[in-house]
Amino acid sequence: MQDLKNFILTKSEKIHLGIKEIAKRVREQLKKEFPNCEFSVWKEDYSMGCSLHIALMSTNFKVIKDFSEISEEAIIHNGRAKEEIKKYQEEKYQQLNQYTLKQEYNPLEWCNGVFLTEQGHKVLKRVVEISDYYNYDDSDMQSDYSDVNFHLSLTLGKWNKPFVQSQEKNSKS
Repeated sequence: MQDLKNFILTKSEKIHLGIKEIAKRVREQLKKEFPNCEFSVWKEDYSMGCSLHIALMSTNFKVIKDFSEISEEAIIHNGRAKEEIKKYQEEKYQQLNQYTLKQEYNPLEWCNGVFLTEQGHKVLKRVVEISDYYNYDDSDMQSDYSDVNFHLSLTLGKWNKPFVQSQEKNSKS
């Protein structure tokens, strides 16, 4: 596989790769760039489209902030009750917002209900960049027209298998 930075795919090449090949390439790139992370990458085909699912299953570093690490300003900024934020921070399955991850890290912003560490945000931002390399988006929001190579679903853990970060892995050893 060629280095993503030195090779640009055309829209036609992205379409002809197919979601199975894209999932394979994304999986390989994630293994190469993040050897200390465990990812689950799979594809889903359906009528009129397909999805690429990427779940970060485990890491040897902290991705989710402890509730105690979240500033009062961040809690106020997001307009949620402390108890609600605390509940989200403790959940071991999180659906993430790829559009939030495309932005620069902001400790006051959460990503679909969870505050990430700066390192966690950086890794997940790169995951989105890798998947976006194989995607295109010719959608038109004004006319409610969607035209993408695939839809991306990004999560921490799976609904039936929790995400495990460093402290939890070490405490079970």
